[in-house]
Amino acid sequence: MYGLSIDVWLADRTNGTTLGGQAERVVQVLARAPQFASYASAREVAERAGVNVSTVVRSAQQLGFEGWPDLRQKLRALYLGSVTAGDMVATDDAGAATAMLQQDAANLAAVTTTENVEQIRAIGAAIRAARYTVVLATGTGTGPAHILGYVAGIHGYDVHTAVGPPTEQALHVSRLGPGDCLVVINVWRLTRTMRALTRMAHEQGATVAVLTDLRSSPLAASSDHFVLVPIEGVDRTPSLTAMVAAIQAILADLAEQDGGGASGRVEQAWNDLDIMDDQA
Repeated sequence: MYGLSIDVWLADRTNGTTLGGQAERVVQVLARAPQFASYASAREVAERAGVNVSTVVRSAQQLGFEGWPDLRQKLRALYLGSVTAGDMVATDDAGAATAMLQQDAANLAAVTTTENVEQIRAIGAAIRAARYTVVLATGTGTGPAHILGYVAGIHGYDVHTAVGPPTEQALHVSRLGPGDCLVVINVWRLTRTMRALTRMAHEQGATVAVLTDLRSSPLAASSDHFVLVPIEGVDRTPSLTAMVAAIQAILADLAEQDGGGASGRVEQAWNDLDIMDDQA
């Protein structure tokens, strides 16, 4: 499957190796953006990881290579071996817009696995069974979080988004217990607060679902359900297309069970209040 061979290879390569915080950030860039890493310069990797070039070189050496060019050659071989010719993303002649659309198509193909679909259905079941559900996210993950919270509410589920400051997030998570659910959406960097709150919810007995782009995420240890979502883009920013698709799949599962009852009542309320300007 696209992008996972490098992730698994890196996990094996770093098993038993103690990496510093900055080296770990370099390794996460390689795992999360395999196409980018297989062609990037050491400086480009350093910029994306938020470290200096020397750190990239030292990280390559910690992984057993002479330097970045040697590691990049291995990454490129792994990447090219993980995709077919039809999956390759054009980056030279088609322009950034076309390249982005093709990359998103590859990301969507990668997220549609039997394992992910089973986990998505399990998350839908957990939300349906929950007394109270909190969706926890930071940064760019707040967009998908708002979609899940808003549309799940339309379908009649008690779902609240916790995307504000850490104090507000802690307030929501502290209410969770057995019979409740926490959905964590982690994109790119992981904050200490998110990691601690995920562990807290797990210890309090809530069902914990994690959607993230990193297979080796520390959040996995506290999760009951885990969905791996690629976020690779064509520039320095992650793409959220596959993450939103995973959220939409959860919502489709919820809507299937709703049967139109709760959403119908919401639409009737809109009509009674004459909110919409598009009524015939």
